Amino acid sequence: MRFCHAIAPWRLVICLGIACFLLALGGTPASAQFYVRSPDVDKGETELEEHGAVFSGPGEDERLRQSHEVEAKYGFTDKWEGIVEGFFDQEIGGDLKAQQFELGGQYEIIEREEGDGVGLGFRAIYELGLQDHSPDEIQFGPLAKWVSGRNSAMINTFFVGQVGNNVEIDSLEFQLNWQVKREFTEHLAVGIEGFSEIEDLAHAGSFDEQLHRVGPVVYWELGEKESEEDARSPERAERPEGVEWDLAAGALFGLSDATSDVTFKFDIEAEF
Repeated sequence: MRFCHAIAPWRLVICLGIACFLLALGGTPASAQFYVRSPDVDKGETELEEHGAVFSGPGEDERLRQSHEVEAKYGFTDKWEGIVEGFFDQEIGGDLKAQQFELGGQYEIIEREEGDGVGLGFRAIYELGLQDHSPDEIQFGPLAKWVSGRNSAMINTFFVGQVGNNVEIDSLEFQLNWQVKREFTEHLAVGIEGFSEIEDLAHAGSFDEQLHRVGPVVYWELGEKESEEDARSPERAERPEGVEWDLAAGALFGLSDATSDVTFKFDIEAEF
């Protein structure tokens, strides 16, 4: 089943179901999850994603057992996609709690054609704090991707500002996520990812007071991968639908005193 002129009802049910589930769950403000996002947008494509992390060796500022981000996306046009997310984490000695419900969108500014080239997008998310005294936040910023043969690189530069009556930081938070990757086969790739977070740009502090981590990641693709040219083709709606699975796992090593010693990350994505 593909979309022609309207969103298929079963996809709306899935997205609304996720939204209701996240709002029904009910700390500390949520942290960024460890996933580098692509600027690509495909019309009529639905993606369901889980981005998880398990922490080992707590840092001075980061004392977590695990965190999870559940995300649903749908491409309304060739340029716009809608995004629904929920963020959960578990502090050391605490329970797993829903920290934020997030709603927003992404716009593809520069479309990268099939093959080598550069793509550029912009993402904006409103993050509703679910715990008592947790302020709402707005996350925004550009995403870029470069591809040359079997090599690729992506970078996300996000800013986060707090809103509402419970604002704790009168400045912007900065998040930098990057990835370099090499494809060895159609279904297997290896890369390096890095994640940095500065809680308050106006008072950034020293490197050891910030969150920085980097490490190797392995990527798998399961199912018959649809080319970018086919994904954007007008005839796509007439072809039978399949599910494509993208998996990733890696170990990110803390580079500062504030960061956990090792963060084991995994990503599971299903594309319809």
